[in-house]
Amino acid sequence: MCECVNDLQMDLVTPRNASLSGFYKRSFAYYTIKERLPKILTQSIDILVRNKDEITKEYGNEAKEELKHVIGEFSKLKYEVQTNKVMRNITSNAKDVDVYNNFFAKQANVTYFTGVWLHAECYMYRRIREIFELTEYLKSYDPFRIQKQEAFNTSQTAILQLSKYLMSTLNENDNGHDVKGEFIKLLKMNLWGNQCDLSFSGGVVEDCSDWFQILDSLQPNIVSDHSEQIWLAVSNTNATSRIIDIILDNSGYELFTDLCLADFLISHKFARTIRIYVKNMPWFVSDVTKNDFEWTLQELANSNETDVNKLGKRWLHYVKQKVWVIVENDFFTLPHDYSLMAQEAPELYKQLGEAKLVIFKGDLNYRKLLGEKNWDPTIPCKVALQGFAPSKIAALRTVKCQLICGLEPGVAEALSEKDPNWQETGKYGVIQFCDD
Repeated sequence: MCECVNDLQMDLVTPRNASLSGFYKRSFAYYTIKERLPKILTQSIDILVRNKDEITKEYGNEAKEELKHVIGEFSKLKYEVQTNKVMRNITSNAKDVDVYNNFFAKQANVTYFTGVWLHAECYMYRRIREIFELTEYLKSYDPFRIQKQEAFNTSQTAILQLSKYLMSTLNENDNGHDVKGEFIKLLKMNLWGNQCDLSFSGGVVEDCSDWFQILDSLQPNIVSDHSEQIWLAVSNTNATSRIIDIILDNSGYELFTDLCLADFLISHKFARTIRIYVKNMPWFVSDVTKNDFEWTLQELANSNETDVNKLGKRWLHYVKQKVWVIVENDFFTLPHDYSLMAQEAPELYKQLGEAKLVIFKGDLNYRKLLGEKNWDPTIPCKVALQGFAPSKIAALRTVKCQLICGLEPGVAEALSEKDPNWQETGKYGVIQFCDD
């Protein structure tokens, strides 16, 4: 098999209705696989090398030799991506291994650049997890933990600002203040928090503290805004369900905005229970795991800032009382898009169907909702979901790849004329709603 990447690609943009893939050289998928994924692996190697003493101290001297092996395996994985190797079987004994291996066996010797982009990225992150699963002492190590915690720590200004705002709204008398307006403001803060994405920035921690001050000026950048419809779904007092589900994306500041929104929903009795779905392994650099979630709440509760401290302790209480329920499910780290959930994870599909509203956060969830297809931008959301309809769905996402639906005619063309790369910058966002 030829390992020369350029010989295997077509010098084309992604055709309409085709799956996103590194096969098309004029695509963000190609750029990601060629540039961003190797950069993320390089960044991970650098962090492991720089922190080897701290890791050894935490995991014991026995882990020292294993760490050398781990670093070597990261380098091998980087080489595989860069030279477009066939995706070999996962060899650990984790419970999702057969699902992965059977899935890729059906793809006929797929490689990083010739397969579906979603599959290639999921496979790479699953291989990262495999590296640690095959160790004895480092099985529980999260190679992205340091970056995630640094991202949280650099967001303290924004966290304090939003804490003060949330506490002020929750302390007000319900009579006379604008609950709807406050909800929509928090919804939009939640959207722009999705820009704090370490997999998008190549693992580089960025300051995410500006959006609170410039929220109103960002309104034109929301290219599809169904905030009103989401408000109607949330505030519907006739709904039989009192559960709202949130499928998380990034840790750090975005997670904080998720939790502010969740608290608002509970405090105003729009839900009795919030189910919060996390990843079951380190994923796409900054995705929230259960450990990230618990660490974040503890850090907030230990804050010296009064409002931040109060929220942290309040949220720990929510978890203890099961007002907030943390959910892990293997499906969210499989390469399957969501149109396959009813078939591959029927119990999860049924569980989401119990919710009044399911909120999907971020670009990866959006890609899975749309089946990683280059739809016409005007295609209705319900069509793009390809039958996935467990409940009413809200999708909040800053646009970081060439995939979108539900736009009004002419919007995509006008944006492309203004900025040909508008779908790759993260500067634009969607708040979309689909009724079941």
